[in-house]
Amino acid sequence: MTTFALNNLWSYLQGLTLSQSDREWLADKLVMPSSAQKETLTAEERKARFLRLAGKWSETVEGEEYYQMMVHRNDVQPANREITTLDK
Repeated sequence: MTTFALNNLWSYLQGLTLSQSDREWLADKLVMPSSAQKETLTAEERKARFLRLAGKWSETVEGEEYYQMMVHRNDVQPANREITTLDK
């Protein structure tokens, strides 16, 4: 990026109204190298993120059921998700 583009980006970022957690997230993304490894989270950290994103909905029975479904979504591969070749 050019200096001009970086200055415009900086001005834009300064104009945003960000919460402290949003600022920390943005700072982590800006500091992190582009070839960074995938983020590994513990089960507790994943659930905390879900609860933060889901808000009031996470306090319901349906919210907990949805969370459990998402946790186990990759445990069993449905039969309709088999990969088949189209080449003959």
